[in-house]
Amino acid sequence: MTEEIEGTQIVQVVPCNLEGQKIYLVDTPGFDDSFRTDAEILQEIAAWLNAAYKMSVKLTGIIYLHRILDVRVGGAGVRNIRTFKKLCGDDGLASVVLATTMWSFITDENLGNMRELQLKTEHAFWKKMIEQGSQVFRQDKGRTSALRIVQYLIDKKRPVTLDIQREMVDKKLQLVQTGAGIEVATELERATKYFEKRMTDLQSQLQDALTKRDSEEKKELEELIAELKEQNSKRQKDTEKLTKDTEQLDKEVKERYERELAEMQVQMEMLKESHSHELKLQKLQLQQKWKEEMMRCIVM
Repeated sequence: MTEEIEGTQIVQVVPCNLEGQKIYLVDTPGFDDSFRTDAEILQEIAAWLNAAYKMSVKLTGIIYLHRILDVRVGGAGVRNIRTFKKLCGDDGLASVVLATTMWSFITDENLGNMRELQLKTEHAFWKKMIEQGSQVFRQDKGRTSALRIVQYLIDKKRPVTLDIQREMVDKKLQLVQTGAGIEVATELERATKYFEKRMTDLQSQLQDALTKRDSEEKKELEELIAELKEQNSKRQKDTEKLTKDTEQLDKEVKERYERELAEMQVQMEMLKESHSHELKLQKLQLQQKWKEEMMRCIVM
């Protein structure tokens, strides 16, 4: 499992060969995605984890990646760490590697060391996870350090079941009732309360603008209100996503893959049709060239 990797949109399973041993790396979206909400990402990860658990597939370990370049871990970063901890559960944390990346971009090694120490010693960051058995590694030597991390988890010989798997599969809980789901839902609720207060203030300002007949301010306020309403609508949809149980998640994933497969088949048919059309054009061009050559021979 990975965190803070740009570009990973869905869970991807990559087969690898490690010194003759076949292993599977599971790459997941991170909770800091610019295009998808935390609720969507949690839903995506939970669906895969639950499906694996139902098939008796256990994880060997979890790798949490963090850019050492980040000057500070802000509020969103702290929330992501809390969600990750709840997703794993205390028992699962002993099978977690906390790996810092992008060391090659650090020009001041002391600064990098200081940031790493902060992550390891502050309670809001990794301190509790380390106390529960998580290990810190540096992903700073490309393939060499990556193999060292993976080999460490394999050597532990400690297959792990995560809390979210027990909660949703064994206890039949909805996503919002799990530890990780509660973290995401709490943030959605906080954002909704802020929206309600902000809307009240803006509506009051809009009324003042109408009284003063200030058309420019009125337009700006109306645009801001519309934007806030759109954001709140997305939050409401996220809240609905969290009410899904594992059966509903399975169904949605199946339907999505069926849609994607159908789209791929349509694209393949279009490519075949396009290719057939190109072959016909080439044939016509060859025929025309042959006719021209024959006419030239006759004239000569």
